[in-house]
Amino acid sequence: MHFDDASTRPQVWAIGGGKGGTGKSLVAASFGIHLSQMGRRVVLIDGDLGAANLHTFFGIDPPGISLGDFIERRVATLDEAAVPTGIPRLRLISGARNGLEAESLKYFQKTRLLRVILDLAADVVIVDLGAGTSLNVLDLFGIADRGVVVVLPEPTSIENAYRFMLAALRRRLRCLGRALGFQSAIEAVLDGSARSRPDRPHEILEDLARFDVLAADAVRSHLGGYLPHLVINQARGHDDAQLGDSMRLVCDRFLGLPIHYAGAIPYDPVLVRTIKSRSPALMQYPRSGTSESFRAAAEEIGLTRGGPDTPERWWGGSVETVLPRDPHRILDVPRGAPHREILSSYLRLRSTLRTGSMAFVSLDCEAERRAAIAEVEHAFRSISRNTSAGALRSAPGDGPSPRRETATRSWSPPRPR
Repeated sequence: MHFDDASTRPQVWAIGGGKGGTGKSLVAASFGIHLSQMGRRVVLIDGDLGAANLHTFFGIDPPGISLGDFIERRVATLDEAAVPTGIPRLRLISGARNGLEAESLKYFQKTRLLRVILDLAADVVIVDLGAGTSLNVLDLFGIADRGVVVVLPEPTSIENAYRFMLAALRRRLRCLGRALGFQSAIEAVLDGSARSRPDRPHEILEDLARFDVLAADAVRSHLGGYLPHLVINQARGHDDAQLGDSMRLVCDRFLGLPIHYAGAIPYDPVLVRTIKSRSPALMQYPRSGTSESFRAAAEEIGLTRGGPDTPERWWGGSVETVLPRDPHRILDVPRGAPHREILSSYLRLRSTLRTGSMAFVSLDCEAERRAAIAEVEHAFRSISRNTSAGALRSAPGDGPSPRRETATRSWSPPRPR
């Protein structure tokens, strides 16, 4: 596994999500088109080794040379398998001719593939991953500078997204263990022999610190770059688009897992027609709202990195770092924010933390959810006491419900927070 400097190689984006049918290939193709139109040399790799279909988005017949030919050493370099897409600066490496047996790569094949991806003649390499959490998928996600998780606003997709991100982190920890010389300590913790509470990332690091403090310090120093980028696909309204912020909050405060919400792609029947016609939506309808949403998400992902405080913020090794106590941090507002902004954030948090919230699907954290609601209520009252009487009169009791507040607005994909 490589953790080298991206300045001397292509920037790698991996598009995953755990569940099939979320639109990963559409997102990968759209991001590739946008980045190439911005002047970047882009290579798209269809990493779904068993059921590749990325070529169909560009109206290309299955290429004569594919990823399988490189894996089986029928061609010497990966660049030989890259074919033009008809869009300037955008090439495609297809997996269309691979048989199902290619889903289980031998170790030496996988390490060779990961190495040569970083040697491609490109500015950006976008890997369209297959479904599931196989080691091949997790390893391709693990080498990425930008790991993108595509989620549908439905319970099964959300549950799979959480599992995928946690599985990817565990796989990254194992790879770090081998690379940093602490494999036995990390394996002991992950396998349970040195574990007290075998679930959440900060708990894993707490147990690792008790088992081997040097290993824990070394791992924390290399985890700052782990920041999955979330894209909500087929959002049908304001609530669906807000799901990204809700999942970010849940990951931050309940899982101790950093994620970045990059944006929402609206549900658009036109996309179905463009897929059937084998012509990309960004080429057929470049000025549509959907195309703008793809561009905005790609730009947001390209500009965002794990911040310099990431190791302390998420990987500090204690629950207190994950669950903030300062009222402004609890409400996710800056000090001195106007009451309208405070109220808006309070209502958003109330909506996320409500019973039955889709963002909590599959998570066993009912006690923490109730504690967080009490914490939010207390923080809102504490900050509100310092606002003007006029501002307080504008929000009697708990304020207007989120549904009533948004019902009069027409929905369009919001810019991520």
